[in-house]
Amino acid sequence: MAQVRYAICGHPVSHSLSPLLFGLVISNLEKFGRNIEFKIKKSKLELVDTSAIEDALGWGYAGHTPNPPQWEYTGAPFGKYRTEALVQKALEAALEIEDADARLSSSFESELEEQEVQSHSYLVQAQLKHLPTHCLENEVWLNLTSPLKHQLSSEAVSTIDDSMSLQSVNALRWDGQAWWCAGVDGSGVVTVAQYHGVQVGKGALLGVVGGGGAARGTVDAWLKAGGTVRLFAGKRLLEIPLEFESDDSDRPLDFAIDFDGQGEHDDAFSSCKIRLNPRYKILEGDIDSRIEHLLGTPLDGRWMLVAQHLESWRRLWAPQYAAYLPSIGLLLTQLVHAETVLNSYA
Repeated sequence: MAQVRYAICGHPVSHSLSPLLFGLVISNLEKFGRNIEFKIKKSKLELVDTSAIEDALGWGYAGHTPNPPQWEYTGAPFGKYRTEALVQKALEAALEIEDADARLSSSFESELEEQEVQSHSYLVQAQLKHLPTHCLENEVWLNLTSPLKHQLSSEAVSTIDDSMSLQSVNALRWDGQAWWCAGVDGSGVVTVAQYHGVQVGKGALLGVVGGGGAARGTVDAWLKAGGTVRLFAGKRLLEIPLEFESDDSDRPLDFAIDFDGQGEHDDAFSSCKIRLNPRYKILEGDIDSRIEHLLGTPLDGRWMLVAQHLESWRRLWAPQYAAYLPSIGLLLTQLVHAETVLNSYA
């Protein structure tokens, strides 16, 4: 049985829901029994608060965090009894939910069917790139957040996409023999857009504010999916190693995302009906009020977080299980229930 050590690395990370998502996904997979090579009880969750990629890789090798931060959802670090016990309670409650809340389900069946068909191709793509398609005895999986996404540049790390040249790496895997990396922010955004009915492959127009790693990865993924992009002024210029012309027509946007968090935009951006805020904060209230929040505009960052987390599994960590993974709607529903449990002990 394989053991997986998972961490979210960057600064700050104390607010991150990624460890909880990891626990939810692996627990969902456990339901398939012996077909799955690892179990949540043999896995380790961690927060690595650092501004240097070397520290993240060092945790991957050594598995030690000198000063583990307190997780905001439990008030204690991972590895402490309080956090371990509450995470277990949250997972148990969430996994009682086996169907996505209807309000968080997609009504765009054609898009979902297309994604389901595509799920079977992830294993083939992994094999073509010589990515291991089975789990070894000891694996290390990392998600990177700011300011680490642009720091990885090493010939010792094999990339399965253009994330290293884009300086937008946010997923890493140590399979016991070598490091692999990918950038899944962009594919996550594309998936969220499609989930809400945006036909990216038919030239849908994306509006983007921001020039960081997530913005670069998103523009690249959107263009490769067949969409078009319009850039809006932000804190820094967006540069990617791909020539494209920013749309300068008066055509309305089909989807918009502000990576800078400016809050104020021109009419063309603000009038877009489907906007995404990459950020999220701790929610309060009952299940219904939390779900209503997720349905508001702009879309809460949990949509992107869930989508890119699933992309990490499909593309890098375990492509052999792509067809077994929960849907965005189910995972988001379970996340709401898990967070509500944690909040009840705050």
